[in-house]
Amino acid sequence: MTTEPTALTGAHAPDWEAREETGPVSRLSKTNRADQQDRREKASARRSRSRPLTERSGVSLRTEVRDWGALDGDRPVTWREAIDCWRDYIRDKEDIETVFEDTSGNRATGSKPHRFDPEYSDKQYAKLKDLERGISDEYGKRLHTAMLTFTASATPDGDPLPAADHLDGLLDSSWDAIRRALDRALDGRRYERLAILEPHPGDGVNNGYLHVHMAVFVDGTVRPSTFEPVIEAHVRNCDLAEWDAHDLEDDSTISVRHAGADRADEDDDSALDELAIYLAEYLGTYGDDPLDAPEHVQAANALLWATGRQRWRPSNGAQSYMATEAREP
Repeated sequence: MTTEPTALTGAHAPDWEAREETGPVSRLSKTNRADQQDRREKASARRSRSRPLTERSGVSLRTEVRDWGALDGDRPVTWREAIDCWRDYIRDKEDIETVFEDTSGNRATGSKPHRFDPEYSDKQYAKLKDLERGISDEYGKRLHTAMLTFTASATPDGDPLPAADHLDGLLDSSWDAIRRALDRALDGRRYERLAILEPHPGDGVNNGYLHVHMAVFVDGTVRPSTFEPVIEAHVRNCDLAEWDAHDLEDDSTISVRHAGADRADEDDDSALDELAIYLAEYLGTYGDDPLDAPEHVQAANALLWATGRQRWRPSNGAQSYMATEAREP
């Protein structure tokens, strides 16, 4: 059977709007996209854009988002100003070509897409396909996949946190505990993982702030209850995590699928494509121009750009299945 190549954008791109409305038959759950906390007014969400990126000292930020002219010294700009700086960065990168020269002096021109460019997203999707194929071939019909979601409150005291401080609190405080709990929960079974950051949509206070989806690929049978200690480790160790947003009975917190069983379905190609396409949805590709993305996506992209944070964190084994690529610029 011959199939057309799948891309995130262009002629072979999935119909993202249709997928949001109907969802694929075999997809893991994305119920509410971990947005249970977003229940307050629009004004609170937009108030977050007026906060500085951080209120802590020693936080590494790009020079573009430092206010060097502040009367009391170097200070970070607001999240809103950082979004404007990011947009300027995107505009400055348009139509820039790089000249390559080989050892014989032959020259060629080309472009190196920045990490928010749709071309870069297609490269990320290709990596996801490499990961999916490698895991599927390695684990075969024993392959089970789980999707775990970790969130952190953006307003623990009622006021919106600086976006960089929230992101650090989400990622740094519980990450080691999550990995240890995952090792214990899977008890020697082979597994790989890939964590992907996604911004909260909607009109609530978490709009634009990031949360984590972790895909876990397991060689053997697992159940949702297998991963409950992993969620518990996050809530115990992350001061910003709340139990209300981590309901262990909700498949938006933990969902499991016997992905290896799909290999026996009649539509094998569709089934094998599904996992990578599902993960790619979290990468946030919207059309041909990152400046056309929804505002909450642009806000999150500006935060990643300003802090130098990576959008995903693969395990070493997962990384080995992916084509190597230079660090995101």
